[in-house]
Amino acid sequence: MANFATHLNVSAFISGVSAVSVGYALNDTKNAVIYFFAGIAGGILPDIDHDKSTPLRILQFFFSNLVAFLVTFRFIGKIPIGNILLIWLMSYVFMSFVFYILKKITKHRGMIHSVPSAFIFWFLTSLSAYKFFSCSLQKSYLIGFFVFLGFITHLVLDEIYSVDITGKKIKKSFGSALKVCSKDKAVNLLVYSVLFLIFIFLPQKEILFEVIKGIGNV
Repeated sequence: MANFATHLNVSAFISGVSAVSVGYALNDTKNAVIYFFAGIAGGILPDIDHDKSTPLRILQFFFSNLVAFLVTFRFIGKIPIGNILLIWLMSYVFMSFVFYILKKITKHRGMIHSVPSAFIFWFLTSLSAYKFFSCSLQKSYLIGFFVFLGFITHLVLDEIYSVDITGKKIKKSFGSALKVCSKDKAVNLLVYSVLFLIFIFLPQKEILFEVIKGIGNV
């Protein structure tokens, strides 16, 4: 599989080129930076199920601080600084607990490393941006799309690194990242049920389809 640095560098490149292209096409260059960082976040997101301590600590530190910042950002200028620091701390501790649970209940290259999970994180990101951060629907769906783009880039890289071109052989890990289902039927049912429920709650889906169509024309 590709290492952490490779995932970070490639997702940054793909997200950067795509964010500039979308920003230029939509005359929305001021949000291109947000799309860029959303793509980077998506590019390392699949490894939240990593078993090794070092990558897991890096991911936990990154996403815990990211979520803490996004949560507290809503309250800046509205409540005393002491309360903001408390909210930051609570958000960080909550995300650390989430990572602890994920480590216990997931295995590396499980269904988090899958195409349906990429869509789940797209839709969850879009819902969060719209509901909690007052982003427009178009912007929310685009932020979610860039998380999806980075996520898929990660899965594709893992599959590419599963093929040993020089040795002319395919590693056992081939097919374990860019997949649509697992051998566990119960897990498949859970993942697709979550995806379906999130999709049902997406507001004004016609805008989502317009965003997808617009991206295809970029």
